[in-house]
Amino acid sequence: MSFITGKNIQLSYSDSEPPALSDINFEIPEGRVTLFMGKSGSGKTSLLRCIANLVTNYTGDILFHDKAIKSLSKVERAKSIGFVAQHFNLFPHLSVLENCAQPQKLVLKRSKNIAEKKALELLESLGIAHLANKSAHQLSGGQMQRVAIARALCMDAHALLMDEPTSALDPESTAQLREIIKTLLKQGVSIAISTHDMSFAKSIFDRGYFLESGQIVEDSKERIQNYMQS
Repeated sequence: MSFITGKNIQLSYSDSEPPALSDINFEIPEGRVTLFMGKSGSGKTSLLRCIANLVTNYTGDILFHDKAIKSLSKVERAKSIGFVAQHFNLFPHLSVLENCAQPQKLVLKRSKNIAEKKALELLESLGIAHLANKSAHQLSGGQMQRVAIARALCMDAHALLMDEPTSALDPESTAQLREIIKTLLKQGVSIAISTHDMSFAKSIFDRGYFLESGQIVEDSKERIQNYMQS
């Protein structure tokens, strides 16, 4: 049984513009990191947002354990796939703890105590439990990203999607992100990342796809590695 797959994905934002995605086929295996690489405008963020069900007007099929993602309930999606946006999308004047607990209470209907306990466990595992009572707007880019990761994992997501995760990070925070990804993989979290940062991509490359003008132009590990080295 496949983990997450996409079959013949087509997406257009406007009839007067070329398709954002055209005939995309992909697979995100369980327990591995999959990269969607390409320049800005190549379609990789649109694809990730389709997988997260944030964009739904595509044609074709995106499946989680052979079940259409569009058919999943809100709770099922939350427990299946977490999404970390490029700009993290934290509530700036809520505390770190509240940012992580509130979605659990609203979507999963967990009690305040259970939601906060789960949040603190995830914050601890990411080394930021000491920030629990800080407001999100007081955090650095790297800290905000770890809170966004914790928030997604608090929903018991089996897969984590990350859109351009190094765009707001300094070199030290990027190095910390690489270690977090390694730890999450060991914990059984499957990861998919969109990125145009080839240095970062090289450092974590396992498998992936290279997109150009809304199409996958490379999906061979050897050919992608040759491209990154050129």
